[in-house]
This record gives sequence, C-alpha cells and structure tokens, in this order.
Amino acid sequence: MAHDGPGAGHALERVLFDDYAIRPWYASPYPLDATTLWVCAGCFKYMRSAATYHAHRKACAYTHPPGRRVYQRGAHILWEVDGAEAKLYVQNLCLFGKLFIDHKTVFFDVAPFSLYVLTDATSQFDHALGFFSKEKLSYDDYNLACIVVFPPYQRKGYGTLLMEYSYFLSRSSAVAGTPERPLSELGLKGYMAFWSAQLLRTLQAAWEPGGDAAMPPS
Repeated sequence: MAHDGPGAGHALERVLFDDYAIRPWYASPYPLDATTLWVCAGCFKYMRSAATYHAHRKACAYTHPPGRRVYQRGAHILWEVDGAEAKLYVQNLCLFGKLFIDHKTVFFDVAPFSLYVLTDATSQFDHALGFFSKEKLSYDDYNLACIVVFPPYQRKGYGTLLMEYSYFLSRSSAVAGTPERPLSELGLKGYMAFWSAQLLRTLQAAWEPGGDAAMPPS
C-alpha cells in the first residue's frame, strides 16, 4: 500500500516500513545513498536491500519500544523512551520521523530528549504509529519539541492523543506547557484542530443544564 504526501520526489523515493511502501515527504539525512530503504518496524534500523532487511527481521529482538509503558487505552500504548539510554533507537526513529516533518533538526544529539512512542499492540508485536519528542529540561516550559504520526495511520485521532499526553505531562509538572515554536504548517493545523475541539467541548459543557464547564488541558 503506497502513501504519498507533500514534497515527495527527493533522492530517497520509497521507504518500506511494516506492511507499507511510503513515499517520503521531506529529506532526511540518512547516511546511505539509496532510492529505496527498508526500515525495521521494531528498531527502526535502515537497510538498502531486501535480503539484509529480511535477515535482520528474523534476528531483531525489538517487539516494542525500549522504554517504560506510561499510558494505555485499549490496544494503544505510549512508551517513554530515554534518548540517553536508547540512543541508537531514538536516532533511527528521528531519522525516520524527519521523512514526514518539515521542521526538525535533532537527529544524533538525542540524549537531552525523551520520546513518547505510540503503538498499536498485538499479542506478539507493538506497531509504532507515531511519536512526539520532549526536552527533559526546558527553560521555556516546552512540553513537545516535534510530533509526527506516520502516514499510514494519520487522520485517526492519534495526533490528538499524543498532544493530550504532552499537556498531561505539563500538568504533572505544574507548568502551563506549550509546544516548541515556531510550529510547522502541519503542526499549526494540528494544534488549531486540537484546541478548537477543546473549546467546543468546554462551551458545550457550560451550556448543558446543571453541567460544569470541563477545563481544557493546561
């Protein structure tokens, strides 16, 4: 199943990930000269041949992200992955994420960041759907550095879930919290939709008989 997007047509023309063939939206600094990459859905290691990929998949020990489970809603699980403790995994994930994010600059110096990876769990494997990154120490109270839902899983509400959790982290730290700015074009659209929905739910609750206005995330 192919998934195209804006800005397609770079030197890297296709990424084979999980059961999908995806056309990159933006360039990512993969240290390989290839028009097609195979990316492991477990550890995000990248390869330029099908034979290498299939041999790797038989040996790959990753059935879920290398972190701790911090949230679960049904089969959907959020994993907190420390950039210092799982450096190679986070680097590979950031390189993959850059294929679908216009504004992203951190790929290799990942130790100051935590990544929150959303998966869809089965009995044997957790399929990564997307992630957001967050500085461990932000003097500007940023609760999110970048966010991406991979193209095969977009428009299913996963971006909203990731945003909600970023604000939960802010509330847990007793800070207002805000995503890192400037927002990308897609990021701006995502946050406009997120806060429009929050505002509508708050107004609806305020007008319901005997109802109290539900406070949006802060």
